[in-house]
Amino acid sequence: MREIGLVGGTFDPIHIGHLLLGDRAAEALSLDEVWYLPAGDPYFKTERGVSPAKTRLEMVRLALEGRADRRVCDLEVRREGRSYTCETLEELCRLYPDSAFTFLVGGDCLCEFSRWREPERILACAHLAAVSREGKDLARLQKEAKKLSRRFGGEVTVLPLPAIELSSTMLRERAKKGLSLRYLTPEKVEAYIAENGLYR
Repeated sequence: MREIGLVGGTFDPIHIGHLLLGDRAAEALSLDEVWYLPAGDPYFKTERGVSPAKTRLEMVRLALEGRADRRVCDLEVRREGRSYTCETLEELCRLYPDSAFTFLVGGDCLCEFSRWREPERILACAHLAAVSREGKDLARLQKEAKKLSRRFGGEVTVLPLPAIELSSTMLRERAKKGLSLRYLTPEKVEAYIAENGLYR
């Protein structure tokens, strides 16, 4: 079985923190590959305008260029209407029966996981690994992981990784002000944002 890590998100835009998450998780969990899953119609981000799915998909593709062990998966972008993680994972399991999936989330997502659409379906398809960005939260997140595993079945673990103080919101604000995104996102993504006047 191939061990595949999945990083889902809006990626508006993708930044170095997303890429470091994939790299560190691959090392910690001995993953063969890491796939990035841009959300098509993110139902949880209706309070602000989100860049078109094809724009966000292209930025992820540019960010992953040259990495044979990294891949962009456009499953949710191609699907019409709203996408739910449980449906995406079930489809991936059907398409790639020779692979075992680990769905990577931030520690904040772990605390909201019980409110996701049908968590038991998610955990029937993939191991859930939450990233602890702050050491002080590690014990709380490990307790939450055990609770979720008991409630919904499946495997839920916590990965303590170095904190990365970076967000897509920060990059959008900097781009809006015409400030540099150098070292915050890959150069090709920075150029794409500038050339297309994104977030202005």
